[in-house]
Amino acid sequence: MKVLMRFNKEDNKFVDMQNVTQEYIYKYQDVEELPNKDGYYTMLEYDEKTKKAVMKYVEIQKTKEEVLEEKLKTMQEQMEQTNKAIEDLILQNT
Repeated sequence: MKVLMRFNKEDNKFVDMQNVTQEYIYKYQDVEELPNKDGYYTMLEYDEKTKKAVMKYVEIQKTKEEVLEEKLKTMQEQMEQTNKAIEDLILQNT
């Protein structure tokens, strides 16, 4: 039976271990973290082309309520513009 054991780099204290059925090669890479961005979360993934781990933004899906609120807001703005245009026409015709 083989086990993989991890130790803390600074003080060499035992962290954890797990059973393994095959041996792997481990590589370490520094990845630049992206700043927080409204409406998005960050995800770490492996890029096959560059053979590196990269951080990327992923858009948070809007709920049905949020989509409906946006549509309602757009409709209200359009109604306000239409009402303003009607008022302007009435003033021009009087």
